[in-house]
Amino acid sequence: MILGYMGLVVSLILISVGVYGLLNSRNLVRILLSSEIIVNASILIIFSASSLIGRVYLPIYFSIFAISMALVEIVVAFAVIFLYYKIKGTLEVE
Repeated sequence: MILGYMGLVVSLILISVGVYGLLNSRNLVRILLSSEIIVNASILIIFSASSLIGRVYLPIYFSIFAISMALVEIVVAFAVIFLYYKIKGTLEVE
């Protein structure tokens, strides 16, 4: 029971770190990593909340979907980053 609450606290801390990184970073790689932290923290929230409710098998479908969407996000984001670097010559956002 206490582990579920600890998971919620850790995920809220991770979300706040991710939002801080999104708002204060000017580098595209850091922005990508901050968005990935937020996605993974949302998966942790689902697992922690479901363990508190008592439905352990419910978030498995969501986690498979979220992990596959995070993988697609990484592939697309790295393609955009490579193209941006090829055009601009730097990874700093203006």
